[in-house]
Amino acid sequence: MWRCKKKMGHRLWAMGYGLWLLPIAYCLSPIACFNSFAGDKIAIDQNQPITITSDNMEAVKKESLVIFRGNVIAEQKDYTLYSKELYVYYVDSKEIREIIAIGDVKIVQTNKIATGEKAVYTRETRTLVLTGNPQVEQDCDIVKGEKITIFLDEDKSLAEGGSDNRVKAVVSPKDDKTKVKCK
Repeated sequence: MWRCKKKMGHRLWAMGYGLWLLPIAYCLSPIACFNSFAGDKIAIDQNQPITITSDNMEAVKKESLVIFRGNVIAEQKDYTLYSKELYVYYVDSKEIREIIAIGDVKIVQTNKIATGEKAVYTRETRTLVLTGNPQVEQDCDIVKGEKITIFLDEDKSLAEGGSDNRVKAVVSPKDDKTKVKCK
């Protein structure tokens, strides 16, 4: 533990430490680099049609479920979802209740990309949950974790770590003069 003999020295050290943390706190609060995913409503818009293509499709009426398998591509308005399998659960065979994408999931929207092994969109809570090495990128900014939840109506996102996988955020400069070129 750091201890200073003079109160003034301690205050200056603390103030300097606080000033050093200020830019980090600004960048990471509330993780602006992936919060805009939530603000831009990346999930299903009930008022827009969804075009889904795949190698095959299976409808299970008893479960109000349609399963798409093989090279799945779901497109709606300005976003595209790619996965190996897509499970679409319905309510009254008209409204989507839940969508589960499994296997090499990738969601693309303009300059934003979300990836993981599984993505679950729940209409009732308007959340999108990414698991299986999830990552969200916007421009050069990247957030990784064990689980990433995007609250679509709250302009809020939550990245959680696990026992072996801590949250990692890479935040790039936004100034045009210092802007890092992305891959």
